[in-house]
Amino acid sequence: MSPRPRLATLLTLRRTEHDTAAAELAAASERQRDSEAVAARARAALDHFAPAATGLHELRAIAAARLAAANMLDELGRTEAESRAVLAEASAAYTTASARLRAVEKLHERARTAEREAEIAREQAVLDEIAQRRGEGVA
Repeated sequence: MSPRPRLATLLTLRRTEHDTAAAELAAASERQRDSEAVAARARAALDHFAPAATGLHELRAIAAARLAAANMLDELGRTEAESRAVLAEASAAYTTASARLRAVEKLHERARTAEREAEIAREQAVLDEIAQRRGEGVA
């Protein structure tokens, strides 16, 4: 089997890997933006939350609500950190896939160039032989 079909198959595989990595990077980026937006909305809502306490029960309820909100913000912070990690991983995978694709594209192009050069050499050999035969026939 000649190297060209194998290179074409490998090129197709690398393009698929690259496209998959690009889609995963886009999805991770969108999840990161969503996570940041949720955290920003939660922080903004807490910043504007200032109820007037009139009694002990209200103060306890406010304290409990603030504790629950603080726990929620901690969880959102962990979620943001996880999304950043996933985004970094997806970005690294995309970079690797892009480099691997470029390497195979270069190999594929070199193979195509070598094929064209071999074809030109074959044609030149045929032309040289025809010219030689004509030269022998005239002499």
